[in-house]
Amino acid sequence: MRVTITCEDCGERHRLERQISEPGPIWIVCHACELPLQAVLDGPVPAPAQTHAVWSDILDLSPGVRPAA
Repeated sequence: MRVTITCEDCGERHRLERQISEPGPIWIVCHACELPLQAVLDGPVPAPAQTHAVWSDILDLSPGVRPAA
């Protein structure tokens, strides 16, 4: 995985390339101003809910025309 961390104090960009086994923080030290920098890697994003599945309990989305009552 390739990660770029930019120092907010001096603007120096640091590029890291390393194997990441699980989500969490990565700490490095800025080479220019020697401040600690942190990047937080998120875990996998859950799949979004299907729109049809959300509305199926509220509306009848089945195909076809129903006769008027």
